[in-house]
Amino acid sequence: MPRKVRQVYTNFSAGELNPLLNSRTDAQSYFEGAKQCRNWYLLDEGGLMRRPATSYLATLVGETRLIPFIFSEDEVAIFALSNNRLDVYNSSGSAIAANITTNCNWTTAQLFELNFAQFGDTVFLTHRDNPIREIKRTSASSFSVSAFEFEEDDSVTVGGVNKTTQPFYKYADTSITLTPAATSGTGVTITASADTFVSNHNGTYIRIGGKQCKITNYTSATSVDVTILEALASTSADLDWEEQLISAVRGYPQAVSFHDNRLWFGGVKSKPSAIIGSEISGYRNFDVGTGLDSQSINVAITSDKVNEVRHLVSSRNLQIFTDAGEYYIPSSDTTAITPSNVSFLRQTPYGCNRANPTPFDGATLFSQKNGKTIREFIFSDLEQAYKSTSVSVLSSQLIDAPKQIAMQTGNNERAEQFAFFLNSGSTGGGKLAVFHSIRDEKIAGWTMWETKTNDEFFSVIALNENLFVVTKRVLPSGTVYLLEKFSDTDSVTLDCSTLTTVYQKGTPLVNGAGQTGTTVNVDGFTADPKVNETFTIAGNATEYEIIAVTNTGSGAYTLALDKTLAATPADNAAITIVNGFSHTVNAVYQNTTKVNAVYGNGSLGEYTVDSNNRITLSNSPFPTGVRVGFNFTPIVETMPLDKEVETGPLTGQPRRINKVIIDMSEGLDVKMKTTGDTYYPLVIQQTNFTVNSDVSATTGRKEFNFLGYSKSPTINISQNDPLPLKILGLAMEITFA
Repeated sequence: MPRKVRQVYTNFSAGELNPLLNSRTDAQSYFEGAKQCRNWYLLDEGGLMRRPATSYLATLVGETRLIPFIFSEDEVAIFALSNNRLDVYNSSGSAIAANITTNCNWTTAQLFELNFAQFGDTVFLTHRDNPIREIKRTSASSFSVSAFEFEEDDSVTVGGVNKTTQPFYKYADTSITLTPAATSGTGVTITASADTFVSNHNGTYIRIGGKQCKITNYTSATSVDVTILEALASTSADLDWEEQLISAVRGYPQAVSFHDNRLWFGGVKSKPSAIIGSEISGYRNFDVGTGLDSQSINVAITSDKVNEVRHLVSSRNLQIFTDAGEYYIPSSDTTAITPSNVSFLRQTPYGCNRANPTPFDGATLFSQKNGKTIREFIFSDLEQAYKSTSVSVLSSQLIDAPKQIAMQTGNNERAEQFAFFLNSGSTGGGKLAVFHSIRDEKIAGWTMWETKTNDEFFSVIALNENLFVVTKRVLPSGTVYLLEKFSDTDSVTLDCSTLTTVYQKGTPLVNGAGQTGTTVNVDGFTADPKVNETFTIAGNATEYEIIAVTNTGSGAYTLALDKTLAATPADNAAITIVNGFSHTVNAVYQNTTKVNAVYGNGSLGEYTVDSNNRITLSNSPFPTGVRVGFNFTPIVETMPLDKEVETGPLTGQPRRINKVIIDMSEGLDVKMKTTGDTYYPLVIQQTNFTVNSDVSATTGRKEFNFLGYSKSPTINISQNDPLPLKILGLAMEITFA
């Protein structure tokens, strides 16, 4: 005789789980996670919400990476970096500064290899192949890009050349000597004992015996002319010499950060293990001087192999992420980092890829070099060391070569904190792997956010409480890159969404004076007015509904009205359509099919935008403010439902889910199916509903009934229409033999 058991899904806090966990019914996360969880927002309380959608802000020039700029709590900006170009937008998508090209030395291929650090009104940009750049806010509406310059010591000047405060290093073989033709002066020839110089050494500095010279003329691989800034000890061959660490010859740093009141650089192309820190409060002075505590630091990580420094992160310590392991420089509240105590402590051996690590929930999240694992670099008080624990082990299928990481600690409406990992791999590219964590509650879960089919997320940043993306969209006009902003809640349900305006169909006017009654003659229409559309007449606040239309020729019509004219309109009084079938949309959708429309709590369906950027609604006229955009599909599918009964687990036995009760909050559309079945939509019926009124969101428990047996039954929940939905939990009744 068939028996029944009940099972409850109280939360989905573990998010989407790896398919390889299908049999791990012993794991707590099995009953708190899902086989699939796409386009859902994980709530702190354990439930799910249809993910917030995006609003269209601006069309960009091409492939673009976003960087956040926060000058103050109420003055923020979005830096949009494209090929040799910078555009600056405010949080509403309006351009603050456009088409800045001077000193923009980055290329499209380098966009996601750039690192940055902000101090006050300046952002420093680094790339191992490019000279360091500064983006500076010069006023609330003005930004400039310039080359980073090391501070010069104008107290030491020869022939108009000043002493520099750059860091130095001997790249040449230790056996190579330099022989000066004189100990002072300009145009002094320096001869190397072996090939050393290239033409790009022109304009760079060298130090011989600790004394600076500037190369003014390249003659050959063994000979250059210099200006001697500090008198040399002798004209003898000298092994003790260095050249500037950072140059066009040797490359540039790729890592940058501010920490302990110093500006830090790391990962110079020809010296990838190098770490240099400015003097305290002197962010352009990198002269090591005599090694005083306040002077600059110039050191390198020493290990069994060369470590390429890829990222520097300022946290409780200066954290160093390399391609071969994770390090930190110890310091404390009472002991700062100084030239005499600086040291590197290796913690873990995983290595980091080029996506910028991000502080999150008490740790620093980074993508392991293999691009398949996300780890948190966190200090363990018990072990008195950092550890790099994988936070993606249960959802590793969602991680595919992240190229950018962003972190949001909540928004104006919701408290949830998320880390966003923008995938770039061959299978997950253009999708956001989203990590939700509450460490103190031992809650952690992943979901995946995708947008319209064939479109991709291309860049992502969090700017205070707001989340912005660049999307790559394939539209009839071609492939475009758009700046979009995520909503705070599921009140916006369409991606790349905008609001319509009612199309006025020309310049309609009252045709003739002295009109009264329930009809009005009009002209100036370029398209037919429609029955059920409503309008107002200038000088008269009354809104009239059209109940019949008679075409009298040449754009002139007689309109029958639902009520008597409240006043006699003046001849040529302007007519304004208030509720219309034809709406004008943003030009970004031109000639696009499958554009969805939503108004209030109702979905108006899917439409095609014509060449004039208009849609024609099919059922009822609506006022300005219909939201249009691209739908996306949220899907959550439970793990195969299992249960321990008196005879053992039901694993592998045929069983049927015959009833599911879904606990909804503020839901307007939901459908459900079980394994091998078809979707059943929930019809939301309300006794107080009237025609043309808005449906109210539903909160409470709703029941679905199903047929059919399966050895691995699951429940799949989705939506037909782009409308809000929150799922708090599920209760199932399972029948088995």
